[in-house]
Amino acid sequence: MKYFSYILIIFICPFFCLREKFQIINVDNPNFKEEENNNLVFGFNNMKYGASSPCYGLNNQYEDIFGQKWNGYCELTKKGFLQLFKFGKVLQKRYQKLLGIDKPNINKVRAYASQANKTLMSSNALFYGLFINKSTPIDEQITVPVRNFRKNNDSEIIPIFYYTDSSNCKGWKKIIEKNMENRNQEVNKFENDFLNRYKSVFELIEKDERIINAKNNIDKINLFCSSYISNYYDDRIPNIKMFEKLKYKNEDFFNIYYDCYQFNYNKSYYIDYGNNAKKVPAIVLNELVSELIYNMDFIIHSPENATTKFISYIGHDSSVMAFQIILQKAFSIEPKLMNYASNQMFLLYKTNNNDQNIEKNYKVKYFYNDKLLLSIQYNDFKIGLEKILKDGSHLEFFCESFKPVDYLILSLCSGILILLIAIATVCCYHRNILFGKKVYIQLKEEQKVEIK
Repeated sequence: MKYFSYILIIFICPFFCLREKFQIINVDNPNFKEEENNNLVFGFNNMKYGASSPCYGLNNQYEDIFGQKWNGYCELTKKGFLQLFKFGKVLQKRYQKLLGIDKPNINKVRAYASQANKTLMSSNALFYGLFINKSTPIDEQITVPVRNFRKNNDSEIIPIFYYTDSSNCKGWKKIIEKNMENRNQEVNKFENDFLNRYKSVFELIEKDERIINAKNNIDKINLFCSSYISNYYDDRIPNIKMFEKLKYKNEDFFNIYYDCYQFNYNKSYYIDYGNNAKKVPAIVLNELVSELIYNMDFIIHSPENATTKFISYIGHDSSVMAFQIILQKAFSIEPKLMNYASNQMFLLYKTNNNDQNIEKNYKVKYFYNDKLLLSIQYNDFKIGLEKILKDGSHLEFFCESFKPVDYLILSLCSGILILLIAIATVCCYHRNILFGKKVYIQLKEEQKVEIK
């Protein structure tokens, strides 16, 4: 019995050590109280796609640097589909009153995804789990159409900033420039430490031409981590024979996995937002935050007309990390490591404050991977985001948008253009007079009188 207890302790301890890193979703999370959920009026989910095949470094036979063959670049795997499907079932149990799961109404939800196949499939998997009904045949299950976020945005919502060039968002640009200055040295140090820490692993794949031709340390680590993380999620890494030479244990595999996500965190935080790439999260942020605030405002001020109760946007590391950086600057929430299917949930609750300012009668809760990181009055939440993204300019706009003087200039330019077109039309019509062309009047046959 004594030895059995030791064995049990040895078996259980690693689980408790690792569960914090895995950030397991728990359906019965105490942060989601039933009495509070009765007052839940809106949910907004922004998350990363599920486990996928490597998007980087496959050869012509779709083999990664570890020799594992895949079905193609960046495709959602079976495990990835199950991740999103199970998460959908979790949301079904939690938000069944908000969404009316018993009598599903497709008009209450909106599903968005980027154009990538893995994000579209992830969105389908999420809503399949969210609305699954065991008593209904599969082919009759409710289907939620998935739309591309940016393509449908203009026709479906009224953005807070109407004519903004979101790629030139001043507040976002300043945040990025500051991050690039502060993190350059830190990222370089991490790269060198990573290569030294796993030197023995890199020696095993040093003859692979993709590693040989890697331009820099970032590419080397990216090749390694892109293949490793995908393998890890599909439970294939422990079976790869090359690792047997290093006598790796499960804990060693997990450490690499964790450090790879640390690398992706640094890469997303710094590399992806350099040069022109920073325009991508700026554009996505523009519309994500606009959609979030617009719908919350609509529910607060026009609850009788509000139909949308839940919005889901499934994107990439860049959009999730960009949102985290904004929350860090606005509310001092430290960005977290990102796994496949990592999600951030914004929930709007009605309170019993009875304040004259109607927005103070609502609060927002922000969860990242099921951890409550922020609980704040809606009014403070909205102002906090605005101040960061517009960098102190007018409150009604997140980013630098058209000002009255811009409309005046646009009107003048339009007026001048219309005037020029009108003059050109008159000139063409009366070209015989304005350009001095001779005109003749025929009096009799074979006779002409010239008009000067």
